[in-house]
Amino acid sequence: MPTREAYALAQRQGLDLVLVAPTGDPPVCGIMDFGKWLYEQKVKQRESKKKQHSAEVRDMRLKMKISAHDYDTKLRKMREFLEAKDRIRVTLWIRGREVVHTDLALELLNRLGADLADVARVDGKPRMQLEGRKNIQLMLVPK
Repeated sequence: MPTREAYALAQRQGLDLVLVAPTGDPPVCGIMDFGKWLYEQKVKQRESKKKQHSAEVRDMRLKMKISAHDYDTKLRKMREFLEAKDRIRVTLWIRGREVVHTDLALELLNRLGADLADVARVDGKPRMQLEGRKNIQLMLVPK
């Protein structure tokens, strides 16, 4: 059908003539309410955004001299984050003479990884920064 006739037909129906496949030979057009179609596309996009979850990186800070109750509290909070599919960056602060006992710090981080093994896995190796601000970082990723 010639373009002018298609346009006139669309005008009579109160609709729009929309180019569907511009690369076709000949190009393909359709008659539709374009404003309504755009609105429906926006609604679909909004609905799909509601259903998706963007994973955040949460920070948890620990010190080497942590009491059992504080450790349990941090562990429970990390478990909540991991069940919500968030990643956790655990930073273990090392202060003063504790820098000599990095083996105890790694032992604490290994214990943390073992306690959360049912919901998370350790991503990579712990990163040590023993100059300037002394700390060791560990990344936990939900299973």
